[in-house]
Amino acid sequence: MKPTCKNIIGVLGMTLAVSAMVACKKSFFDGTPKGQYTEVTYFKTPAEVQAATAALYGAPWFNFNCTYSMSIGDVYSGNSTGDANSAMTQFQNMNVTQSNEYLYKGWASLYSVVGQVNGILKNLANNPNAASLDAITVNTASGECYFMRAAAYFYLVRNYGAVPIVTEANDYSVDYQLPRHIVSDVYKLIINDLKQAEAKLPAKASAPGRVSAGAAKALLAKVYLTLDDFANAKAKAWELISNESTYGYGLMDKFEDLFYTRNNNNKESVWALQWIASNAEGAYGTGNVTQAYCAAYGQELTGGTDGWGSFKPSIDLQRDSIAGDLRRKPTYMRANDKYPELLQARGGYTYPSCKSKTGANVKKYVVGNYEDNVATGGAYSMSTGINTYMIRYSDVLLTYVEAVIGNNTSTSDPVAIAQFLRVRARAGLGGTPVASISTDDLLRERRLEFAFEGQYWYDILRLPQDIALKKLSNTERGMFEGWCGDGAVVTNKISVNANMLLFPLPQSEIDIDPKLAETPVPYY
Repeated sequence: MKPTCKNIIGVLGMTLAVSAMVACKKSFFDGTPKGQYTEVTYFKTPAEVQAATAALYGAPWFNFNCTYSMSIGDVYSGNSTGDANSAMTQFQNMNVTQSNEYLYKGWASLYSVVGQVNGILKNLANNPNAASLDAITVNTASGECYFMRAAAYFYLVRNYGAVPIVTEANDYSVDYQLPRHIVSDVYKLIINDLKQAEAKLPAKASAPGRVSAGAAKALLAKVYLTLDDFANAKAKAWELISNESTYGYGLMDKFEDLFYTRNNNNKESVWALQWIASNAEGAYGTGNVTQAYCAAYGQELTGGTDGWGSFKPSIDLQRDSIAGDLRRKPTYMRANDKYPELLQARGGYTYPSCKSKTGANVKKYVVGNYEDNVATGGAYSMSTGINTYMIRYSDVLLTYVEAVIGNNTSTSDPVAIAQFLRVRARAGLGGTPVASISTDDLLRERRLEFAFEGQYWYDILRLPQDIALKKLSNTERGMFEGWCGDGAVVTNKISVNANMLLFPLPQSEIDIDPKLAETPVPYY
């Protein structure tokens, strides 16, 4: 099959230097390599290979991180409001158009991952210097590539349905158009890639922050769960749960400790995007911008010109909270919450009223100013060094529970209950025995555990469609009348139909590649 790529950020180009971005000329299906390593400058040393795969953990995901992932995962699902601009408001009101800026950037970002992966795999396969590269280096790099390509396609297929499958990195500067491929074939590619990753990667990461065979198993479990293959989802998750010492995973003792930069790549981090804070000229795209969009409005917390409060905890999410849940305060701020780790030079930060029309602001990923946390880029930077969690070990535990429930509405399986209680116990909610777990219990648990981590939309999608549509239609998307989170609620509930469960392909892509508007075709 032939590849394809994108103009502005070179979606299927191949920039293999760490944190570099690529540039392409025509559509995002022009797969011409533009980076440091091409067919005539092959990898010569393990260090070059490792630098190439290191790039897969950051820059290609930059336009996916935060604005795209949270607009879909949290705003569209009803966890968060989003009213900073028209693109974000479309997600809040569930009327996303083909010209939506975030929709395009996310699509482009995911295909950038695919393009860089394909370039590295081609280089490794055709490298005349292969004798200078040991098998472990090559296998690990290949495994990372297969993992990342599968992950990108897992987001693409869930968000857009049928999408073009691109597995090569040749130069098709003339014939760069491709059709969409049927959904079942996209999932076939994802599973095949993850099985390759599982076989090639070491059981534990080769270096902090790198993915491992354990990460491949975790992502496979999520893929199987999405396909209602509950037996395989349960088996894959259990391989990790029953062999925690082998794979090195476990829960952090305190939920709040997950969201300090100093705890990046902890034992609960199965897969995370890796960011480097910087406000140096030309460094945009290397740091995590989430704090800029989540910190309470007024720039006080960040020390720069960012801190816009663009994403705010919805009234619906707050109504779903549980009294005594230790996750609430590290997840979002309410009046009089004290955070000694923020504004430390002033003795800490106390969240006031009058900061939000939902009466709350996000705390997750808000790490403070440079004095609080040197892993920030300083003033004007929109940049912190905290990782973005893509899969946490608590997700593996709850994936197992969901797989055990399967097509039923509840389970009393003692092993599943034990995993569920591990997550609840850390949240301070484990004191009461649980005889069974319902699908509603599990969805609420996942909502509170992973709020503002871009997950809740995909959790809802795994529900039976009629239940998902009813839940979304009953979600409160409105805000209070007053800026201080007071007054009556201006109700905003939306009647959701099945057509709203997938997003439209960006119109700019269809303009470049009219085949995208045609009926999907088989790939295999």
